[in-house]
Amino acid sequence: MKIMKLSLLAAAITLAGAAHAETLQLKRSAGDLIPSSLIMAKAAPAPVTGETKAVHFAWALDADDALSASEPFRAESREFWTQLDAAKAKQGWGFVPTADGALVRISLQGASKNRSLRAADVQLRVDGEVRDSASVIEHLAADADLKAVGAQFSDGTLVFQLAPGLAGKRVDVALPKSAAGALMHVLEPNSTVTMTLSANAVQAMPGQRIALDARFLDQSKARSAKKVAGLITAPDGRSFDLEFRLDKAGNAVTHFDIPADAGGGLEPWEVHAFGSTQQAKNTVLRDARTAVMVSLPTARFTGEAEVLRRDGGVVFQVPVETAAAGRYELRGTLYGSDPSGELKPMAIAHGAQVVSAGSGVLELRFTPDVMNPALSAPYALRDLNLSDQSRMSLSEQRREALDIAVLP
Repeated sequence: MKIMKLSLLAAAITLAGAAHAETLQLKRSAGDLIPSSLIMAKAAPAPVTGETKAVHFAWALDADDALSASEPFRAESREFWTQLDAAKAKQGWGFVPTADGALVRISLQGASKNRSLRAADVQLRVDGEVRDSASVIEHLAADADLKAVGAQFSDGTLVFQLAPGLAGKRVDVALPKSAAGALMHVLEPNSTVTMTLSANAVQAMPGQRIALDARFLDQSKARSAKKVAGLITAPDGRSFDLEFRLDKAGNAVTHFDIPADAGGGLEPWEVHAFGSTQQAKNTVLRDARTAVMVSLPTARFTGEAEVLRRDGGVVFQVPVETAAAGRYELRGTLYGSDPSGELKPMAIAHGAQVVSAGSGVLELRFTPDVMNPALSAPYALRDLNLSDQSRMSLSEQRREALDIAVLP
């Protein structure tokens, strides 16, 4: 009889600690990163190394903190590059500064790139008239000056700043005694004319289409692009041309399909756009760069999650499908409602563990000490991310993962 009573007591304690669980379906929303299939070939070779024990931790957030999802980076450019062959470098190439203080960098190319470039090697013309360097250049730095301050430019580089009063005038730069080509870089730090470049996603996956947008601004006023071209370069060195078209607002737009055999991980795919706009009768050139990280999905959510109470806290158990064994990480942010019904951030939790090939279950554990008693139902789980720590890659991301009417 005593044995039976002790058994019943043990069962009651176990049930009290485990509590009721509820199964919910993960939501899909705009901007989510959801793989349609897993990549086995690139997943298999990486072994599980380093930490093998499961790790869980959480920390409380200030309910008044304004959390927002990371937005795609928008590059802003006041510069451009142009590659000059030997004939063009000797003849000279010109541009019209839009503001005073333009910086010009010339680097010799080919076999001559290790040769020093001096101010005497450069011929400067203003509106077609040859000028002496002193009247056109305000500051100048040659190879020795650049190396003295640790500037990481190649040998055969000359940098100078144009003197005041040249904005709106055509400035031609020539190397009449050179038999080499040159790379010219012009930066206008004081210009109001900029070109911006952005992608619609920070992260992408093989086979995914990304949209790209380039536009010109003069201060805050939109300016129509005249022409924009570009290319995207993969970490393995492959490059793909981008064909931009101008929309009705004068912005340049295009899209690019990430190849199915794309590599990914920590190295970005670099996007480079070069465009022009018209200011009065002058053409203004700009180049801009941005990047997209490509993830190789080695795991994904099965589409549901179980919510349960445990030891005074809340636990989310999320089943995953895996292409290969590895150490996978789950992270997410728990929200609760304030007295007015507005969702407020409560806590962030991370959990990581080794999962075998095929399937497994990852957990987010929100312990009692991070649960804000001032926040109540309804709750929400946001920014649910699944990462492959073994291969340093994001596998899936759900911005608005779960809405929870009442915690079990």
